[in-house]
Amino acid sequence: MPFSPTPMTIRCPFCGQPVQVQVRQIIDVSEEPSLKRLLLAGRLNAFVCPRCGNRVSFAAPFLYHDPEKELAFVFIPIQANLKETDRQRIVGQLVEAVLRQLPREKRKAYLLQPKEFFTIPSMLEAILRADGYTDEDLKAMEERTLLLHRLLNARRIEDAEEIIRENAEKMNGEFFRLFQEALAAVQEEGSAEEFARLMAIRDRLLELTPYGQTVRARTQVVEKFTRAPSAETLLEALLEAPDAATRQTLVALGRPFLDYRFFQNLTRRIEEAEQAGRAEEAERLIALRREILEAREAVDQEIQRVYEERARLIRELLSAPSERELQERLVQHLAQLDDIFFDVLQMNIQAALQEGDTRLAQALDLLGRIAMAVLQQTLPPELRLLNALLNTPSEEGRRRLLERNRRLLTPEWLQWLQQMEARMREEGRAEVAEQIAAIRALAEQVAATPAILRPS
Repeated sequence: MPFSPTPMTIRCPFCGQPVQVQVRQIIDVSEEPSLKRLLLAGRLNAFVCPRCGNRVSFAAPFLYHDPEKELAFVFIPIQANLKETDRQRIVGQLVEAVLRQLPREKRKAYLLQPKEFFTIPSMLEAILRADGYTDEDLKAMEERTLLLHRLLNARRIEDAEEIIRENAEKMNGEFFRLFQEALAAVQEEGSAEEFARLMAIRDRLLELTPYGQTVRARTQVVEKFTRAPSAETLLEALLEAPDAATRQTLVALGRPFLDYRFFQNLTRRIEEAEQAGRAEEAERLIALRREILEAREAVDQEIQRVYEERARLIRELLSAPSERELQERLVQHLAQLDDIFFDVLQMNIQAALQEGDTRLAQALDLLGRIAMAVLQQTLPPELRLLNALLNTPSEEGRRRLLERNRRLLTPEWLQWLQQMEARMREEGRAEVAEQIAAIRALAEQVAATPAILRPS
């Protein structure tokens, strides 16, 4: 189970405003991978002052635990100037908190001797080295991280634009990945205002950097295909794609259309180009056909691997001796509870029913219902509401849901919906974007209507 944060009141060093914050003292990456992203992005144990708007980071002791790599690191801020006995007491309390939640077979020796760090950079270096980063990688990452922090701390959009213009060539795919991780971390923190600020910076990155312009072109091509998916639109999108990464994405999205008829059409284009004497175009189309075939094979292999992985997970979950143990295992595998997991689960249920094994079918059905419940429990209420609305087809049903959750219909939530709609469009998921747009319009209508006047 995830470790709960500790509430604490901290005074803003800029304006003196007392702020209630949630302090993270245990970072268990197997339970909450998002906390590792927060730590690497320099946003763990930080808050935005509601009074002056400044971002404040505060130094608090915490334990970083990665059971897969058998890492146990404790951060003790050097500025705390603790006595040896106090330091040992804090380390002991943090280790004990982790051990209490672990089953006996997972209480290993490395946890009893955690490595101590007195600065965040030294701990981050150890974490990244454990992830396989070399000295050269770390140096490049340090430069990108410093640049990212400058950009994230820009309070005015004009300042952010200036930083972007000065460093546009350095803002490559790896930089965008770091920025996206910071964006995801802020979204998980639940700060709608901060999320909107970073989304505005992201828009400038897409507009002002060469890599961002490629990403934007990629998004437009992918969205063009997903708006009207067919073998014909897939081929047109592949021909327009700005780079190999876009073509790989299109092959993954359009895999069902890559059939005999698709390649027949592509071959016809090649022959037409050859007959018309357009040798360069014919060569380009031949190279594209070869690239598509290789990408399709890679997609098929990856799909097969993931399906087999989810099937193994289902077998492991079915062996849980109790419902409580099942819930604990599901929490440990949250990242794998995706569409493929439920697809494999449904296929297993159908197979069990066809073989007359109703007992297995019932066990699989129960597993699916418990998995859905666990997923719902891990989501913040605002996201649970959006999921419920997306799964409610009628406007009247959506209206009733919004009525029952009026406390969540804040300006921040409505703004977050707008950002989610924009993100769905960028990812080429136009249908979901339209649904979110309709939900936002209805939510604004419900929020603006006095309770006494609303229809029953």
